[in-house]
Amino acid sequence: METFVDGLATAWDAITWFVVEAAKWLKTIAWYVAAIAAAGMIVDLLVTRARRFIPADRGSRPSDGILLVGQLMAVGALLGGVVLCFRDTAALWQQVVSLLGGAALLGLLMVYRRSTESRQAELARFVWLALAVSAAVAVTLAYIQRNDSTIPYSALLLAVFMLGRAWFMLARPEVRFDPAKVEKVTEPRTRSPLVVEKLGMTYELPDGGKVEALRDVSFTLEPGRLLTLLGPSGCGKTTLLNILAGFLAPTAGVARLGDEPIAGPSQDRGMVFQRGALFEWLSVNDNVGFGARMNGRSRPASREAVQDLLRIVGLQDFGDKAVYELSGGMQQRVALARCLANDPRIILMDEPLGALDALTREKMQRLVLDLWHETGKTIVLVTHSVEEALYLGDQLFVMAPRPGRIERTYDLPFAHEALTTEDARELKTSEEFISTREEILTMIWEMEEQIMGTAGGG
Repeated sequence: METFVDGLATAWDAITWFVVEAAKWLKTIAWYVAAIAAAGMIVDLLVTRARRFIPADRGSRPSDGILLVGQLMAVGALLGGVVLCFRDTAALWQQVVSLLGGAALLGLLMVYRRSTESRQAELARFVWLALAVSAAVAVTLAYIQRNDSTIPYSALLLAVFMLGRAWFMLARPEVRFDPAKVEKVTEPRTRSPLVVEKLGMTYELPDGGKVEALRDVSFTLEPGRLLTLLGPSGCGKTTLLNILAGFLAPTAGVARLGDEPIAGPSQDRGMVFQRGALFEWLSVNDNVGFGARMNGRSRPASREAVQDLLRIVGLQDFGDKAVYELSGGMQQRVALARCLANDPRIILMDEPLGALDALTREKMQRLVLDLWHETGKTIVLVTHSVEEALYLGDQLFVMAPRPGRIERTYDLPFAHEALTTEDARELKTSEEFISTREEILTMIWEMEEQIMGTAGGG
């Protein structure tokens, strides 16, 4: 027992020594960091011209992590002010500055967190200024009390970090953009046609056989068009869509977007599946903003874009809901918003409305048309519904099977007409719509009969 007690005492002495030595090193490191940061800011101010002491437009709002650090600083200032009140060595102004400064910063951050997005945009500048001033005061007070061994030097490091971060946001050099140059660079990317040349796809079977899913498929889809792909099962609609998405590599021919060959998945091409393929464990907000965050966008910028997209798809009041709490139609709206969040050049849809009931499907068809009209995106949509293909597509390909190929191409007026009327049923019961529908239905029916081997009564 005596040996055990001696061991505990030795261990405690070792821990105490380690803590004391670590505190010494932390104190030294903290002051070195503070000195280097101060020197860097002074040099930066003297050397760099044309400074604007306002936040930059993009990513200027403080992130959740910055707000948390600011709140910790405010609480630390309040506690430090209370401690200074019981010390004879502390001047009255130090006590007042610590208490009032901590309370003011904490109050401002709480108001900011509870504000609307538009109000946060107005307050962001003042939040950064408050964080910068608070960090500078914290460093000053720490220097005055530098002989006090109870100074939390880890908090001093946080203050230096916050001061540097706020300096970067408030005192960055002015950057000017030439709109003509920006337009010149972005125009080819946003207005490039989708070109498919002699595309073919043959699947190798496990038994050594082969299935030719596509043969000699060629077309040029001009930017801003809504193309619907229609045909019997097995005609290669989904195979073609997967090649355009970059999920499959064709065995013949090439597909490209402008001058860029499609060699794999890319942010330029967004995919919406029949079922939303959403993250069930995340909220609607997190699902929509997932891609933007993976691309490096700051959380405030991502959050603002998410809210805009949810308003577009009519889910502005459901951002905090879990995915499993939504209906099928609402989940597809989330999937559309998530696709749009990455700002793709082309949106690919694989029967996105196929699993919905009739009423919800008609509402979603209208939403797809509105999105197409408002965003100007190029859309390629696969469907088994002739009525849906006619209503949504301003261009339609009827595909034939064995092997898959484009049998007939239609340029249709119905999608544009639908944008000018609220009554979808009136358009779908018009003479021209019904005539075209019956023509395509007859064509697909004959293809189905050929597939089943019953053509001509055989």
